[in-house]
Amino acid sequence: MAVFTSFSEESLKRYLIMFDRGDLVDCQPIEGGIENSNYFVTLDKAGAVSTYVLSIMENHDFGEVPFFTRLLAHLQRQNLPVAAPVMTLDGMTSTIFCGKPTLLFPCLAGEHVLAPDESHCEEIGRFIARSHTAVSDLAAHRDNPYSPSWMEASLSSVTVMDTGTRRLLTGIIEEYRSLLASDLPRGVIHGDLFRDNALFDGNRLCGVIDYYHACHDLLIQDLAVALNDWCLNEDSSLNAPRISAMISGYESVRPLLDEEHQSLPAMQRVSAARFALTRFESGDPPLKDPGQMIRLASWLI
Repeated sequence: MAVFTSFSEESLKRYLIMFDRGDLVDCQPIEGGIENSNYFVTLDKAGAVSTYVLSIMENHDFGEVPFFTRLLAHLQRQNLPVAAPVMTLDGMTSTIFCGKPTLLFPCLAGEHVLAPDESHCEEIGRFIARSHTAVSDLAAHRDNPYSPSWMEASLSSVTVMDTGTRRLLTGIIEEYRSLLASDLPRGVIHGDLFRDNALFDGNRLCGVIDYYHACHDLLIQDLAVALNDWCLNEDSSLNAPRISAMISGYESVRPLLDEEHQSLPAMQRVSAARFALTRFESGDPPLKDPGQMIRLASWLI
């Protein structure tokens, strides 16, 4: 269970007053995740019971929060299945709880898909393209915190790694630099659209969550990140029919340029390397296995 900040029931009740969404009925920590403290919060407003998600940001400063709130509000106005933060009585979405940036979200319907098929992958591809199109005019910017320089620094901090793996990741970092020096289309990306950040009802996508990695980068990075998780086989190879379905879903909304098609495998290697490094940094032992992403990067070579 990845909950790093705890609090008393009384302090939560005092915090919730500013939203006027009802009386506190229940609060339960949300399992999973490796970065923020998230809780399901159930409120009763004159007999109408609603569930919200309280998200306490552990690794972001207050200056970053407006980017996330503007992005989510923009996507929601464009009718994409995301949850924008709830406003306080005085019209604020960015709040402070336990001394940390905190947002309160409506709880979206649906469940995580553990064993996705082609239909799920097609829906995810279509969503990514719709979001890229929707935010093309968004006047907000955030640099990608997982830059080549960050990757180099992260790699140097890993003390237990064999020479072959270190050489592999070093080469991929240089690939990333080459991609960034190209004219490939850029824009705002989700940056972390793994299975545990999407909610489905059967084959219907109900919601996409966890926009805390959103930033500006190459658009195909979003597709690469999703392909590397939604199309991953147990042996760290990739499933060709699911890959085809996701790309088809994406191109039904926004056709990829020839250069994007050609660069996609390299961007998938970059994505695998990035998540291997973030997993190394998640703790000792890591909260997720970095070896899975290293094996995928090797397979992609």
